[in-house]
Amino acid sequence: MKAPQFYITTGLGAVCLVLSVVAISLSRSNQSLQSRFQSQQDEINRGTQSLQIGQSLIKDMAEVSVKNEKIKLVLARNGYTVNVNPSPSPSPAQ
Repeated sequence: MKAPQFYITTGLGAVCLVLSVVAISLSRSNQSLQSRFQSQQDEINRGTQSLQIGQSLIKDMAEVSVKNEKIKLVLARNGYTVNVNPSPSPSPAQ
């Protein structure tokens, strides 16, 4: 092997080594970001679940407040008004 070929081959080997180190570094950085985003997504999911539980709780309290004036007052103090819809009358059979 002649000297120029040796230097070219050695240079290309060094470039490959540097690119490999950069690829490994970027891969680790990517894993760190994915872990952070996953924890944020878990937090969002817990918030959504809490919202659904809260809405169900308010709905149940509103249903009970029709018969219990104290619960109706608690809801009113927190900005919720309960409107009772009249139950539909059965249509006559024809």
